[in-house]
Amino acid sequence: MPWMAYIAPFIPFIAMLPPAIAAMWIANRWIRSREGGSQVRSELATLHEELTALRESQAEMQERLDFSEQVISQLKEGRRELPKT
Repeated sequence: MPWMAYIAPFIPFIAMLPPAIAAMWIANRWIRSREGGSQVRSELATLHEELTALRESQAEMQERLDFSEQVISQLKEGRRELPKT
């Protein structure tokens, strides 16, 4: 009996090896990309926190500017009301 007769029953399994290896490679790449996604999410969360801090700082500076403008306008009105000599 030739040696091919012994291998013949295993040919379908041998034919399935390349697609199976490709599927494992694709799954490995997908899992690695998901892990990288968590890093991107953490960086995005950090950027969100920084943006929130900048917005709070900007709001505080706007309040200070509004207060300064009010004080200056009150001083100008006060000078108008003073009697001129």
